[in-house]
Amino acid sequence: MKLLELDTGLFPDRARVEAALGTLEEAHRIERRDISGLAPEDEDAWADVVGAIRAADSVITK
Repeated sequence: MKLLELDTGLFPDRARVEAALGTLEEAHRIERRDISGLAPEDEDAWADVVGAIRAADSVITK
């Protein structure tokens, strides 16, 4: 299963999410994207994020 982790910087329990994802790494492919500083007007970067979301089986935000 392909998982996508989006680091938004919005959730205070990020350490718990990271620990949980660490237990899944052996069985699943995890792609990580930091979108916390992504500029709203950066259309190319957002298009890339949308492509990653569409390609993932599941999306986890932290």
